[in-house]
Amino acid sequence: TATTEIYTLSLHDALPILSKKRKFQMPGSMVLLFFVLIFVAVLTWIVPVSVVTKDPDTGERIVHYDASFDADGNVVEGTGTNPAGLWDIFMAPIHGFAKGADVSASILVSGAFLALVNYVGAMDAGVGALLKRYNGKKLLAILMLLFALMGTVYGAWEEFPAYALVLIPLCVKAGYDVLTGFYVLFIGAVIGNMASVTNPYSTGVAVSAINNPELSLGTGIVMRVLLFVVLYVVGTALVLRYAESVRKDPTRSAVYGLPVNTLMDESSTKEMPTLTGKRKWTLAVCAIMIPWASIPCGDQTMYEIVNHPQVWLGEHVPVLANFLGLNTFTWWGDWYFDEFTIVMLIGSVVVAAINRLSLQEFSREFIGGARSLVSITLVVSVSRGITLLMGSGTSGMSVTFVYWIRNMLSGVPVWLFAIAAVATYCISALFIQGTSSTAGITMPILGAVAFTLFAGTSIGSAGGQMLLVSCFTLGLNFTASGLYPEATKMGVLELTNIPYPTYLRHVTRILVPMLLAGTAVLVISPYLGLV
Repeated sequence: TATTEIYTLSLHDALPILSKKRKFQMPGSMVLLFFVLIFVAVLTWIVPVSVVTKDPDTGERIVHYDASFDADGNVVEGTGTNPAGLWDIFMAPIHGFAKGADVSASILVSGAFLALVNYVGAMDAGVGALLKRYNGKKLLAILMLLFALMGTVYGAWEEFPAYALVLIPLCVKAGYDVLTGFYVLFIGAVIGNMASVTNPYSTGVAVSAINNPELSLGTGIVMRVLLFVVLYVVGTALVLRYAESVRKDPTRSAVYGLPVNTLMDESSTKEMPTLTGKRKWTLAVCAIMIPWASIPCGDQTMYEIVNHPQVWLGEHVPVLANFLGLNTFTWWGDWYFDEFTIVMLIGSVVVAAINRLSLQEFSREFIGGARSLVSITLVVSVSRGITLLMGSGTSGMSVTFVYWIRNMLSGVPVWLFAIAAVATYCISALFIQGTSSTAGITMPILGAVAFTLFAGTSIGSAGGQMLLVSCFTLGLNFTASGLYPEATKMGVLELTNIPYPTYLRHVTRILVPMLLAGTAVLVISPYLGLV
């Protein structure tokens, strides 16, 4: 016979369950973007559309408020709104996917390339070789540069906890404290992500969200390189100053007297792979995989010089030129996301060949690396969908917002715009930490504002938009990567038993000077002609 057991649940026992159910959790990036998409669709019923024309004589851009173009391209005044329905809402991400296919492809292929590099152990082996060769302040500075480069080139972040198992015990053995190892790892990464010189997942996605064909990863790269150098010098100097003060006097450690975990046991079992010849060649491939699309060629003379080899081959050895495909090769200086993607694809094949990976290994790791970044491509698609509902740079609701905001910001100097933009993204990161989602939400409007605000100025519309992108990477990563209790950083803090409030109190002494120095770079860059 069946027996029935009756359980009683007291109010005391039920309260934790009820409180857990009521606990609010911030929605993911995709959900937030869909909310924004719906909100933008609602606005299309309220906000009138406007258009932009260009004066044929002066070239000045003229905004026609509450107007649209007819079938012949003539301006029709008093058009009103252009409401978006349910069909438009669900179709927007699909059209956005098609519009952002070049960016999505670059994200997927770069993820596949990095997965192959990590699979063969080249990156771990390179770090291990540095740990064996150098020590003291020189080692700390070199490691910070390495982690900063990883952050600024391809937005490395989630990979770093594995390095903590070796780096933190190493710093403790050298006379430093646990926090020093943590800083070398994560402050280095924050430096790189704040500058995002060629980071396709922040700078690249932001450029895509702005949807200006004149922009590429190369636009404003001199400014971003300078930003990277300044952030690295300031951040490294402050970390080394703290590290040396702890080495000389352990009582000056921010975690002195706390029961921190030095990870000494973990380091005995965690060993870096050996830097073999194959791994050295793999790292060499990584070094030359810096997105050449982002390297400007200077004036026309330099443009012709760097493109001379393929021209010479085409004229003197046409068979070889045709075999290499130089008749369809995109000239250096004209590269965009498609060319960035093909470089990463070629690099993937070269890495597989160097390490003699089987076809099964290559396909498994390549597809797995691409799969891990599918979510970002979906974010890009929804972001582009939002942009499409907003309108283009010449017509739609976006022009109306630009018209209103431009009137409010009329006469605002470049330096004040830079400061305000950095502050805006510092605050916005408290609510949305993802670079892709933040770019998708803010860049369509703010990018259009920058385009109009700086049209006719010394830096031009494109320069103003890239200034905005650097303000975005600087401010957002200051908060999201440096201060906010996100999962990757919190995982290592939990592993080492470093209290988050302790970390937060001390890290501001490093991050705030970095933010001020970075903002200063962005303020003066337009006046130095760097954008």
